[in-house]
Order: sequence, then structure tokens, then C-alpha cells
Amino acid sequence: MDLQVMLLQISNKLNDTEVGSLKFLCWKLGKRRLESVQSATDLFSLLQERREISEENVDSLMQLLGSIKRDDLVTEVAEYKTKYIGDSLAPGTQERDPLDDAFDVICDNVGKDWKMLVRRLGVTDVTIERIVGANPSNMREQLYQCLRSWKKDKGDKANMENLLQTLLGCKMKLVYEKVLQKLNSGNS
Repeated sequence: MDLQVMLLQISNKLNDTEVGSLKFLCWKLGKRRLESVQSATDLFSLLQERREISEENVDSLMQLLGSIKRDDLVTEVAEYKTKYIGDSLAPGTQERDPLDDAFDVICDNVGKDWKMLVRRLGVTDVTIERIVGANPSNMREQLYQCLRSWKKDKGDKANMENLLQTLLGCKMKLVYEKVLQKLNSGNS
């Protein structure tokens, strides 16, 4: 299924109130641009122009739909993501980023202090609250999405050295050691 087809199907399932709520959540697009939005398809087009939604990235769409409590549509997008984005590359054609391995270890081993960690990495409270709102009952997913947001927002500054130093700064030495162990076992 094409991304545009999925977006059209989702648009047809949203009522005017929900479109208004989505527009409100997308305030960063600018007031003038949002004034021209009459439907969900218009909004999705703007989000595609800003590269918030793309063939390879539908995470922000899932977060928006989760924020307006349309879990049925979040499930549809997740199925699209699993089926079309996950399978777009042949297995073994792309090496896994070591940061992703570290994220898995961190998500498995960091508990209630996860917000302190992501704040020290530089993830804003607004981003944290948006992610928590999109995943209200899944702490592991909240942490994982915050780490991905850090990686995306910080670009080159989101590297293993900064991540490891932040773990030590948060007094998470055991997690630090487990990340190093995972990295060393992956390199051998």
C-alpha cells in the first residue's frame, strides 16, 4: 500500500473535530499555513512538505493520532509501518546502528529514572510529555521514543560517547556496563 493511500484512508475516518485537534497539535507549522487547512489530507500534505511524515517515517503521525485518542488509526499506521517500512530493505542489507542496540539495552534496564536520563540528554519536557501522551501505559516505549527523538534532533551530537557519559552522569553504571558489554559482543 502506498503512503498516500493510507493517509487518504485515515483522512476519511477523521471527523471535523478531530481534524481541528490535529491542527492545534501542529501549531509549529504556523498560523497562516494552518488557516488554509480544510481537511486531514491538507494537513498531511503540509506535514509531508515539512518531512514530518514520509515513506520511511510515520512515527509523528502515530503520535498525533495517539494524542487525539484514535488508537484504531494508530494501529493501522503501525501495521503499515511493520508491513511496508520494515520490509522495504532486504534483510542484511543495512547494518544496525550501535545506538539502536544501546537503546534496547537502556530500555530493558532503566526504570523509573528514565526521564532524568532523557532530560540530561537534552530532550525537552514538551517532547517528553508528547511522547508520554502518545504511549500512556507503556514506559518502555516512552523511553525508546524519547531516545529516538534525541538521536533525530541532535544529529551528529547524538553519539555513543555522549550517551555513555550521560549514563554515568545519571549514576547508571550498571546500565553503562551492560551497554558496553552489548557493543563488545556485537563487534566480535
